[in-house]
Amino acid sequence: MNSGKTMLKISRCLYFMLLCFLFFFTMPLAEAAKASTETRAAFPAVLMYHDIKTRPLNNFDVTREDFCAQLDWLKQKGYRTLSMEEFIDGMSKQSFPKKRVLITFDDGYEGIYLLAAPELRKRNMHATFFIFPKAIDTALKGYPYVTLKELKELAADPLFSIGSHTMSHPYLTQISPQEKKKEISDSKAYLEKLTGKPVTALAYPYGDYDASVIAVLKEAGYKAGFAVNDRGTANEPARYSIPRIYMGMVLGENRQKLFKQYVREYKKMPEEAFAERFGDIF
Repeated sequence: MNSGKTMLKISRCLYFMLLCFLFFFTMPLAEAAKASTETRAAFPAVLMYHDIKTRPLNNFDVTREDFCAQLDWLKQKGYRTLSMEEFIDGMSKQSFPKKRVLITFDDGYEGIYLLAAPELRKRNMHATFFIFPKAIDTALKGYPYVTLKELKELAADPLFSIGSHTMSHPYLTQISPQEKKKEISDSKAYLEKLTGKPVTALAYPYGDYDASVIAVLKEAGYKAGFAVNDRGTANEPARYSIPRIYMGMVLGENRQKLFKQYVREYKKMPEEAFAERFGDIF
């Protein structure tokens, strides 16, 4: 009788241990499966601008005329712009309506406030501005950054989303783990306090990321990470390594020929779409 009870207890114990093993062993596999099934195939085109200028100084600038022509072409062809919230929701569902596009700007130059935002508002189009707080209220030669007042005004407009570009724009793979956490977490906290809204996306400075950077990004609570060129997913969900079409002077040539091609062919992402545009105009 006691022997039977003992065997029953042992059986129950073994069954419980088996359940625990299955739970803890299969959970990482499930996460890995999720990461492997989340692909960029469903993602719409993502554009990366830097500055809009009346007189460009650098090849990564876009003239006001070209910017307006690009927005108008998107409108004429039936494209609709996405807010960052809509983009993240679409990634989660792995489904986007046809002809959607995400417009992003890196660094926070004052041209986004003076020139880009008014043209976007005229057309009721969304954009996301990736800001690094150390630049606010400062200037490089020929490139003033947004002021605190201007950034607050942009953040208050429902057409616009504010994302992080870290605190000081470092190469994230080249700094210590502690510095990574500070750059990624502190910028999120600063911008959320400033805007009163959640900051859910980060653009990697210089498109520089690896698995360790993505791990910090996830830990900090970001839901998306934007790169420049396609350096792979580092075995993480594709949402943390989203490549973007590098906008610049060359995309406006020949009546926006390359711009139109890259938007249409984003899912194929030709290598030249990633080409670095930075460089002085002589």
